[in-house]
Amino acid sequence: MRLLAIADTHFGFESGKSAEARKFTYESMFNKFEEIIAIAKKQKVDAILHAGDFFNRSAPRKKVLKRSYELVERILLEDIDFLVIPGNHERAKLPESLLSFHKKSHFFNKLLKVDLDQCSIVGFPFIRNDPQSVAEKINKLLLAEHKKPNIVLCHQLFEGATFGPHQFVFRKNHGTINITAAFEDVSLIISGHIHRAQILFDGLVVYPGSIERTSFLEFIEPKGYLMIDIESNFIKVEFHTLTSLPMSVIELPVRNIDLDYDSLLSAIKPGLHRTLLRLTGRKLTTAEIENLRNFFPANEYPLLVVSPRLSEFSLKPLYTNNVPFDFPPFVKKY
Repeated sequence: MRLLAIADTHFGFESGKSAEARKFTYESMFNKFEEIIAIAKKQKVDAILHAGDFFNRSAPRKKVLKRSYELVERILLEDIDFLVIPGNHERAKLPESLLSFHKKSHFFNKLLKVDLDQCSIVGFPFIRNDPQSVAEKINKLLLAEHKKPNIVLCHQLFEGATFGPHQFVFRKNHGTINITAAFEDVSLIISGHIHRAQILFDGLVVYPGSIERTSFLEFIEPKGYLMIDIESNFIKVEFHTLTSLPMSVIELPVRNIDLDYDSLLSAIKPGLHRTLLRLTGRKLTTAEIENLRNFFPANEYPLLVVSPRLSEFSLKPLYTNNVPFDFPPFVKKY
């Protein structure tokens, strides 16, 4: 059996200072999901698993809802199962749809177990308070289930998960799930929420990451999906990359120097190119911030973000000594 796992599509997300820029970023997620459908069809995938934050907000606009669910319908028409859980952006509940009544469509608005041909999928909505408590409920649900592998689909923080240029690590005090005393009879846990694809606990927990970058904190991270093959006694998990929209980060120390506006102008691309300019080492003057706005007008640089935005802040370097991305394919027995 072959599964394709994704997360954090954030349909409805948009960014930028112009209508053209907002449409450009809005379309990016839909375009990536179109690629996912084409890949699933070509690779003869049996099911697509979505680990939450399907939408960017809990009450998506009608056009976002219609377009998103039309894409789901296309998946079902290809005779591919679609399983999706609500994340924190949906406030743990997906909008109602007749698609949820389709035999191959599974919307996990509560804790459920779905039996597929070669595995069982247990999914549950995002839990903000005391997520550790769900482990006991899942263990009861899977009691004496040994015939095929059990896969958990969720949208949670797990202890040890990392994100950002310097790999910030989530610990116990961040509302994480501690895996050491949690799930029993579970072969694989697929989680959304963290946009960086990663492997935790020797492959017990995997994050597919988001399918497109929504933040400059994801600048160094490749985006993609997981291909999961289930054989007679093992599971193979492999990360595949998708081409992401262009994104640049320019970080300059300006501790003891005046800003060279002409040099900045030559270094930054105009138009629909997402760029972050970080000026570190000292506070900028009000005049410098105003000059930056004049040199990079919103209509010419609609996807440029300049930081700091206010004169009272001083930034430290962030995009130095970045940890390289690593998601090797792995095989595990069940």
